[in-house]
Amino acid sequence: MTVTLRFRRASARIQLCSALLLAAVFGLRSSAAGAQAALPDVVKPPASINLGSTSFYDGFGRIKPGVTLLQYFRWTHDTEIDNSGGAENPNFVDPRIEVFPSLTQAIVTSKWHPFGGGTGFTVLLPVVDLDSGFAASSPKRLSSNGLGIGDVIAGPIFQSKPFVHDPARDDRSFYLAYRVQFVVQIPTGKFDSAKSLNPGSGYWAVAPYVAATWLPVRRLEISTRFHYQYNLATSRIPNPPPIPNLVYKSGQAGQLVYDNLTASWKFTRKLYLGANAYGVYQLTPDRTNGIRVPKGRETQAYVGPGGGYDFSKRDTLNVNVYLKAEAHNAAAGPSLQLLYIHRF
Repeated sequence: MTVTLRFRRASARIQLCSALLLAAVFGLRSSAAGAQAALPDVVKPPASINLGSTSFYDGFGRIKPGVTLLQYFRWTHDTEIDNSGGAENPNFVDPRIEVFPSLTQAIVTSKWHPFGGGTGFTVLLPVVDLDSGFAASSPKRLSSNGLGIGDVIAGPIFQSKPFVHDPARDDRSFYLAYRVQFVVQIPTGKFDSAKSLNPGSGYWAVAPYVAATWLPVRRLEISTRFHYQYNLATSRIPNPPPIPNLVYKSGQAGQLVYDNLTASWKFTRKLYLGANAYGVYQLTPDRTNGIRVPKGRETQAYVGPGGGYDFSKRDTLNVNVYLKAEAHNAAAGPSLQLLYIHRF
């Protein structure tokens, strides 16, 4: 009987210790969850991603050996910073972020023509000028790093031959063409960890895409370029907020999908006018010190008018205007782009 009683007492003590241990474990988990929730979102998707840089007739490209140069000029005037709900973030009062990127792209087409298409390599070199300002009463501000070289983007390319829907037709207006490319973003851009806005992202990224153009009827063009982007982790963190006992070790922007769309009508042999749009959706949340940051996913949608003019077979100018339709966790404002194409 005594042995049984002692055994029951020992069993009760074990159960009590187990309960205390479980409570401690759950408490630690809750504390860890609280710490995770408190982590700031310090590394965002790069501003250099192709949002709206694609323009009309994008699926068509050079197949014959040679070099094509493209020069992009863009002006973006962001006047609001939106939170996860799509409303203006009250922590930023009267924001003004001016972005002036100039991007030079060279496409070298080789003599190798698998499946009748063209293969080659492309390199993009951006130069970015940043300027920001906020009201004196703004609780938070974003400092800018001025003028500097952006991240170099490079990779191989395959351009399909144009497909004729009906070879019997004489006008040859029914075409379909596409391009596949795998590019790598190299963190060569100007970066200062004491600044919030930098010409360079500070990290590597890979971004395959597929572009296509369809001419369903004579004079009508519809183009799209669909991207997927994976951003790698980095220890280069732009101006992180100081938090007691928190050491910033790494940050990682989430994975993205984004698409550019254009549609135009050719009014003359040289002039075409239409509309353009783009959208971006962040698939996975950003991470700080390897821990997911909740409510940090970025989404954007923009639309606007555009058009282009073919000065000759070698020279083309496209103009695109983008106006905000929706934005979450991103700076927002109108932008104007000029794209000049010269074919050697």
